[in-house]
Amino acid sequence: MADATRAAPEPLVTVVVPTYRSGDGFRRLLASLATQTLPAERFEVLVIDDGSPTPEAAVIAGLVRDAPNARFHRIEHTGWPSAPRNTGIDLARGRYVIFADHDDELYPESLENAIRTLERTGADVYAGKEARTDQAKWGLDAFDGEYDDATVRPGIHALVPTNPHKLYRTSLLREHGIRFPEGGRRLWEDVSFNVDVARHMNGVSIGSQEPFYHWVREAHTTSSSFGDDLDEWWTGLERIVRHIDTGLAGAEHRRQRDLLQLHQFRERVLPAVGPGLLRRPPEARRLVLDRAAALVDGFLDPRLEAALPRHLRARAFLLRRGRPDLVEELAAYDDGILGVSFARRAVVDTTEAGTSLRLETKTLWTAHHGGFLDLEVDGVHVRRALSPRLAEELGTDLIDVDADLAAATSRIGLRSRETKMTWLVPTRTSVTVAVTPGYPDVTATSVATIDPATLRHGRPMAEGFWDVNARNELFGVINQRAVRAVGRLQPTPPDQALRVYANIHGNLSIEVR
Repeated sequence: MADATRAAPEPLVTVVVPTYRSGDGFRRLLASLATQTLPAERFEVLVIDDGSPTPEAAVIAGLVRDAPNARFHRIEHTGWPSAPRNTGIDLARGRYVIFADHDDELYPESLENAIRTLERTGADVYAGKEARTDQAKWGLDAFDGEYDDATVRPGIHALVPTNPHKLYRTSLLREHGIRFPEGGRRLWEDVSFNVDVARHMNGVSIGSQEPFYHWVREAHTTSSSFGDDLDEWWTGLERIVRHIDTGLAGAEHRRQRDLLQLHQFRERVLPAVGPGLLRRPPEARRLVLDRAAALVDGFLDPRLEAALPRHLRARAFLLRRGRPDLVEELAAYDDGILGVSFARRAVVDTTEAGTSLRLETKTLWTAHHGGFLDLEVDGVHVRRALSPRLAEELGTDLIDVDADLAAATSRIGLRSRETKMTWLVPTRTSVTVAVTPGYPDVTATSVATIDPATLRHGRPMAEGFWDVNARNELFGVINQRAVRAVGRLQPTPPDQALRVYANIHGNLSIEVR
């Protein structure tokens, strides 16, 4: 099938889209690219089809043919996005290249904002605020502000989330031979790619004020099948951990290496030996425990282990001690930790300076899917109420949770129904441990002030409907769920800019008018 090569010369950016038997989601992506505020002649869409059967390939090619700045190129089937993306790097005409999945979408100003930022900062990479259909909390730690160069930001690597939904300087990729690993299914191929980018890049600009990319998650996608084969999952994870260790070797890359390794252990390795472990059959449990222990022993530096949340440090400690039996026992205590928030009071205040909302909430933490947290008060200290042998093995440092309780937070977030984007609101929180017969109650009272004029890191909220959620963190476990509307809500005058109400699910929502 012949390539269509009608794209304008010297585009600023190339959008590389791997396709395979793509359906309606591909139409959604093309529609979002057709509405970009960046003029069509300033960017190209490069669709690389991974050997779809001829009828489907013809449909995809026909859709591409209708776009004035798009090209279609078909390769032999490989079964994974790596080869199509690499072909895109080779064929790209743009100064920058971004990799978009075939069923996702960009927002209207995405490319224009990204190009404007990169031309101003000179950075090699641009990462814009991303939404994920199924997770209100997605990327909030990463997109916490505007950064001309996020490589100097503490606590989180500038390329996290390590997906390829970013703009990369094309010359950087070509000069250093940076490509996605090929050869069948390669889980976390995008992490490997970004490790190589990290080694050579000069600056990462982050934009958090405006929506950039919507990662559409439907019932079943390629990435949603990651956990279907346990051995494949752990082999892929070990490959990534090793690649971080070798690809970012040397003192000059130590900070980047530490941040990316810490991310793997905090988000993947150690959560895998948590409560979900108990829902696996015995043979699968043994595989998970053995593979996790090998990674902890081989790659988790004690410096990094000390930076983990206490409940993950306890798992790593037991793995190092060769006590998989106690790892399983501990997993039962960690099961179902959840913070649920309730709106106690919501007051809209209108002055000459504008309209704001003061929201008061109460959060209650439970475990075991609605039961009590396993805690006990020992004099002035709060400790985990574990079995004697587990408590003895872990020691006081790993069961004393005073510091964890002091660090617990409940932060209010607002999620736009239109864009699926969530922004966090400045929130003051006070945590209380009530000593009651049996088990102590852990609650938080919070006050958030919502200023519609500055919500998006200094930019205003858009008109429309916003759902209120709470990002509750205790013991390093983060839940982000809707705030229940059980408190007193003032009636909203018809001419008021903000309407606060309980939606059909009994949760708190806001209408900006």
